[in-house]
Amino acid sequence: MSQENVEVVRSMFAAYRAGDTEAVIDAADVDIELRPAVVGGPEGTVYSGPEGIRAFFKDIDAAWEQFAVEAEEFRDLGDTVLVLGRTRLVARDGMALEASAGWVCGMRSGKITRFHSFPSSAEALGAVGLRQ
Repeated sequence: MSQENVEVVRSMFAAYRAGDTEAVIDAADVDIELRPAVVGGPEGTVYSGPEGIRAFFKDIDAAWEQFAVEAEEFRDLGDTVLVLGRTRLVARDGMALEASAGWVCGMRSGKITRFHSFPSSAEALGAVGLRQ
């Protein structure tokens, strides 16, 4: 089932890029826990369930002019999918950020149950006990 997990996560990232919130929600378990690195991350915000995903997207729109996520590598770790890539962000005040990023997705029964963002690939790798 792990390759299927990678495909679920890959489709969720594609849905995010396409702006399809409902397709993102469809990839998620109803009890998903989303822990972002940027939007709400410094405050320790946890978004839960479908309404949490919708709130997360609203918070992104409120804070950022552009919030681009580029998933470049997907690693099958069994019931976890590690995603490495980059973010390109432009704040409403014009401040721009570009950096490596990583995401760890916990999976159960073909749905994403846990989505944890990291501000660098190295931190995401470390979270799952790997090195670059």
